[in-house]
Amino acid sequence: MTIKNKPSITVISPTKDDVITPGSDVEIKWATKNIPDTYKVPVAIRRIPPPPLQEEGQEFDPVIFTNLENSGVANWTVSNMYPAGNYVLTLNAYESLPITDPVSKESDIFKIAEMTIGGQKDEGGCLIGAGYSWCEAKQICIRSFEKYCTKATPKAFVFKCDDSKSINATFYPTDDKFVDLVLSGEDEMRISLPRAISASGARYAKADESIVFWNKGDTAFVTEGTPAEETYSNCVLK
Repeated sequence: MTIKNKPSITVISPTKDDVITPGSDVEIKWATKNIPDTYKVPVAIRRIPPPPLQEEGQEFDPVIFTNLENSGVANWTVSNMYPAGNYVLTLNAYESLPITDPVSKESDIFKIAEMTIGGQKDEGGCLIGAGYSWCEAKQICIRSFEKYCTKATPKAFVFKCDDSKSINATFYPTDDKFVDLVLSGEDEMRISLPRAISASGARYAKADESIVFWNKGDTAFVTEGTPAEETYSNCVLK
């Protein structure tokens, strides 16, 4: 029996057999039905490993976008962290955080092509010269200074700050040793910071204290430099 007014999301692109080159810009397109425009749309990626590995259910580091507007389109600059192979995107639609009863849909299977940049690679096929190494836990090439290598399930949040700045923070509650940050700006900074000693709230910092991320409840801020200067202020969970 068909349920009238049932909410749904359809992934328009990428499409079947698309071949995507690392470093290229790709439009992710989707359409929703009976879902308000005010809903948010996160996007995740999953690799489909080649035989003889398991064909389904192997998760990559999932986060591509955490909190998109339900506009039907997003520009994705494809990272060179992904080994060549078959992938799908998963789009969800949800009303607010914490996420409950999201509407989900996977894209068609598409391919990410082999990197054309030269250079020595490690055993996992990761480009050493670009700072990548194979993360067995995530089954992905990562830069350890940008992303924490762990099997723990990530939880991503967006903090809106003064001066139209934002912080995308990915926590790992069951393995809370690092936080992965994306700091908005002209030269968008990606950095993974280890947990540090704090008298109150959560504190993550580089060893030299040149970048520190503070989080307490729904608030956060970032300091940079020596002496420390607050560069992301009055940040509140979106």
